[in-house]
Amino acid sequence: MTGTTEKGSTWPGETYTLHDGRQVLIRPVKDTDGELEKALVEGLSADSSRMRFLGGIGQVSRQLMKILSDNDSQHEAFIALARDEESGRGEYAVGVANFACDPDGHSCECAVVVADDWQNAGLGKHLLQELVDAAKQDGLDEIYSIESAGNNAIDHLARELGFACTSDPRDYTMVRYSLNLH
Repeated sequence: MTGTTEKGSTWPGETYTLHDGRQVLIRPVKDTDGELEKALVEGLSADSSRMRFLGGIGQVSRQLMKILSDNDSQHEAFIALARDEESGRGEYAVGVANFACDPDGHSCECAVVVADDWQNAGLGKHLLQELVDAAKQDGLDEIYSIESAGNNAIDHLARELGFACTSDPRDYTMVRYSLNLH
């Protein structure tokens, strides 16, 4: 993944400039990011929540926060952060991506969510590419995602990154995007 480092920035790490000129920092999730992730997920529109969680979610449970912010040998997670010093909001999450390894240890299921007002700017592509790169580095054979067949945004993004799409023979409303990592 390519990004640009902002000279003179007090923001540690690499920032990425999106299609609309806004900048984000993408880094591995820390266990202290729970509140940032919770605010992101709870701030999603009903449509975005339904697409990410295949049915929507209201309040974020402690268990879900643990799952979303877990980075270990079976899970990888990345967070995209933005800053708004002018409004006093400071640093806040605008996207999260994660994967969990299947029991076979050869494949992983991934998911990406981007805040509604940050969609269609290229952030989802950056986050998904981070997951693909991490899965390759971990030596996995395949990365995949189970999605609603009506999720047009992920369809475009997944195909752009080389994912194949197959329909679920047991449920015509669902599709599976998969990418062979070798």
